[in-house]
Amino acid sequence: MSSTDPVHSLAQLGFTNLEAEIYAFLVGESPATGYRIAQAIGKPAANTYKAIQTLERKGAVVVEDGVSRQCRAVPVDELLGRISREFQTHRDLASRALKELGQPKADDRVYQIRSLEGLTQRLRQMIVDSKEIVLASVPAPVLKEVRAEVLEAAARGVDIVIRSDSEDELPGVESVARESMVEAPWQELQVVVDGDQHLVAFLTREGELEKAVWSGSSFLSLIHHRGLAAELNLQQVASKIRDEAGQKRLLRALGQHRSAETTRAHRLLANEDPTASAK
Repeated sequence: MSSTDPVHSLAQLGFTNLEAEIYAFLVGESPATGYRIAQAIGKPAANTYKAIQTLERKGAVVVEDGVSRQCRAVPVDELLGRISREFQTHRDLASRALKELGQPKADDRVYQIRSLEGLTQRLRQMIVDSKEIVLASVPAPVLKEVRAEVLEAAARGVDIVIRSDSEDELPGVESVARESMVEAPWQELQVVVDGDQHLVAFLTREGELEKAVWSGSSFLSLIHHRGLAAELNLQQVASKIRDEAGQKRLLRALGQHRSAETTRAHRLLANEDPTASAK
């Protein structure tokens, strides 16, 4: 079933399939009696009448206060606006209730991510959580999915370096063109945030997820930061050499190396003030 199908779309918002079919019918055919609705959608009258009562309680339909009991769909924008407000209210209540349980303890385990959607959502949250520095090597399709979060992080002062085959311009982000001497059978994704969490994945050339792992271990993340920072810096220096840059430009490129010692995670492990400037 297509995601643009009205019944499928309403089902994603918490309606049963029968409720969704009734509302979708009434959007185009209001007003109508319960009997006519049941005939039109091919469902038993008793089930249809019961679903209409539920839709009335949900505020999705209004029913005439008369003998014929004509039903009319509430305008789509009105219904969706109310659902959106209710969702936000429930979300805020859940957020407050869950935060009262406290924050999870530090976890050095490595976790597998088994879906592309899960990978994208984890990457999105990592960027939202970033405080100081993000080092990343990300294929263009994945970068497109988190573009808004990357720009927001850069706007609030996070130092972001991204290597990608994307041609999209990202203001405030230092971009490094992806270069490879050998055409690999997969696409690599590496992201390290503040030296205290990292995400590594292999995707097929077609963009399907092969394997991905995430960890909030500062110990492992600092090692990944050290390797990725050196790799990105080496590529920047190599680019300057190919351009026959002078000594000053080469030294300036070397000076852009983001060492692991500058990260918040390193300062925490070294029992230093994590809020102190690393620059």
